[in-house]
Amino acid sequence: MESLTRPDAPQAGDVVFLPEDTEPSTSPRESCAWRVLAVDDDPAFQRATSFALSGMRVLGRPIELLQAYSHAEAARLLAAERDIAVMLLDVVMETDDAGLRLARAVREVLGNAELRIVLVTGQPGLAPVREVMEQYDINDYWSKPELGVERLHTLLTANTRAWEQLRTVARARRGLQLIVEATNVLVGARNLRDFSARTIAELASVLGVPPEGLVCVHRTRDDAPDEGTVIGAAGQFASAIGQSLDLLQQEGPRAAIRRCLTDRHTRIEADCMVLYFPAELAGDEYAAWVQIERPLDETEQELLRVFALNIGSGLHNVALVSRLDELAYRDSLLALPNRNALLRALEAALDSANGRDSALLLIDIDDFSGINLALGPHYGDQLLKRVAARLRQTLDPTVLLARLGSDTFAVFGSRALIDIHAITAALGAGTEAGAVDCTVGTALLPLAQFNGSAADVLTSARLLLKQAKQRGCSQHLAWLPELQAAAGRRFELLQALREALAQGAIGIELQPQVELESGMVVGVEALARWHLADGSTIPPDAFIPLAEATGLIVPLGEHVLRLSCEAAARLCAAGFAHVRVAVNVSGVQMERMDVVASIERQLAATGISARQLEVEVTESTAMEGFMAVRDVLDRLRRLGVSVAIDDFGTGFSSLAHLRRLPTDLLKIDRSFIQEIDLGASRSALADLVIRLAGRLDLKTIAEGIETREQAEWLRDHGCELGQGWLFARSLPLDVLLEWLQAHGGRVEV
Repeated sequence: MESLTRPDAPQAGDVVFLPEDTEPSTSPRESCAWRVLAVDDDPAFQRATSFALSGMRVLGRPIELLQAYSHAEAARLLAAERDIAVMLLDVVMETDDAGLRLARAVREVLGNAELRIVLVTGQPGLAPVREVMEQYDINDYWSKPELGVERLHTLLTANTRAWEQLRTVARARRGLQLIVEATNVLVGARNLRDFSARTIAELASVLGVPPEGLVCVHRTRDDAPDEGTVIGAAGQFASAIGQSLDLLQQEGPRAAIRRCLTDRHTRIEADCMVLYFPAELAGDEYAAWVQIERPLDETEQELLRVFALNIGSGLHNVALVSRLDELAYRDSLLALPNRNALLRALEAALDSANGRDSALLLIDIDDFSGINLALGPHYGDQLLKRVAARLRQTLDPTVLLARLGSDTFAVFGSRALIDIHAITAALGAGTEAGAVDCTVGTALLPLAQFNGSAADVLTSARLLLKQAKQRGCSQHLAWLPELQAAAGRRFELLQALREALAQGAIGIELQPQVELESGMVVGVEALARWHLADGSTIPPDAFIPLAEATGLIVPLGEHVLRLSCEAAARLCAAGFAHVRVAVNVSGVQMERMDVVASIERQLAATGISARQLEVEVTESTAMEGFMAVRDVLDRLRRLGVSVAIDDFGTGFSSLAHLRRLPTDLLKIDRSFIQEIDLGASRSALADLVIRLAGRLDLKTIAEGIETREQAEWLRDHGCELGQGWLFARSLPLDVLLEWLQAHGGRVEV
């Protein structure tokens, strides 16, 4: 049996044992050495491998051997080291398939497509060659007895050569992607300084170096051939911005930039490079200098030439493809996989028998919207980055960490590697500088306990997380098998809702809103109603949250808006043109649809005036996406549509934000109205809202009025409008018209 031996090596059965006092080489790492990782829990085989590779040269270069004795140790090493060329991987370690799981994780989780994986095993029957080569991205497969020194040399020669070629191609491809993206970024520059700042950042990205020691010089047609102005700089040159090139203190950079401007082409010298951008780019000339600490290879030099030549050229379509792929699977703020990437991983796991051992953990920061509003979006972004960094530090490298949107993170991987207590403890640590200092809600869903598609898994996990959040701060819920039945019922309800929307089975009822002083009906609120064929109804609190969670709130909102505008047209035709129809718009609608354009379409289709329509948004919706919501509400008011803030007093708002919000009406939450009958101390909140509205020159409307005493108290304290069962329940449109005619458009107050 051939073994890992050299002719002059001592023999000991089938493997070579080094003396006990022999230590691995501790000489400094050679920069040109091939890096080879041996992953095997057998110390004898590891020593034999070390002996066989010592002194071996492959394609004229030595071997640097790295060794790992377990799946976890190898995973950590591979996550940290990206320049390993070949991995000699044992199949059987902690478990019978540890090596195969590591191979899959290298490709699918770490995304390392260049590493050459050579499977070695002392028990070939456990992992048949044909099956393994078909199911796993393995490059070679040998049994240990077959793997002698000569064969090992041949194997490493072929695989290191392949690795180097793949690395060159990958580096060139990545470089071209960066160049294409940089091209679009630079073309979008708004001014000279903006252009130079982007050039510094993009050039550093292409070279893979920090933006230290770069200078961008601008020369106009009036400047002498070797003159110019520093319009952007970084690092030690930052103080030179705005100065003439003549005043640049460092002679080396100044001379190199002058040579570039004089020769009018890119220069790559021994210790620096200067990119030249001709006048055709923006009417003037630019040069960017950067110091380099090593010679640039041919690939890098060519990439830099392409970088200089392709600014403003016709690579926009290629850049679009690159950006679309990036946006499809990557979160731009945190550089983490996004929802699409998570769904792809979930689908792969569900299709694999081993994947059933995985689990999905969702993490959501408690009161993130309040933090974001109180401290600003910049602080919110920084908090998200710290959370992502802390999670990445805490999790095993083979576990997938993704951002699903806003402040929701997903952790997906082997159930054994997801330690909820360690994760929450790490995120709750707030003593050292840069700590996260936040609490989170979590929900865990093991795939083995769930039946359904990847989308079903994610939807169920989100609903589970929502239930955890409803319990308060720092809450955790784990999926239970009985929850599957509840999820099934929700799924059936969702399918029925889709069908009801398609068939127009969702209708509206309208609840009158009256002037508390005169009793005149001045408005109605449109409320979605779902009536089944058997005469029963599905309550709104059962299907509205489901619609919001699945995105169906957008077509549902469009449908309700259309019915509301049609109702306003009929009210006008019946002589009640002064009665406004109030329509609720959710936060999801604000995010996913152009509310203003939708309303404009319905106004045109029904012929009603914008003054006949009122849009209601909840206080929490207005505050969570304040800037975007403010813009939409401002456009609506300019169109002539009234704006009301619903559930006021229950959200997280500040006077500063409220004053800046385009609003006509504050709607006092029904919970405050119910407390009016309980005494002066309990009615203070309603009184406070009314006084605040008066200070801001806004009207108030109280919802949920059920008693005459409540109506009288509200009227006496300055509330202008009211709505509730005291006046009328919500009514179908035909019944409402009859009711208005019968009462002359007034009620007794």
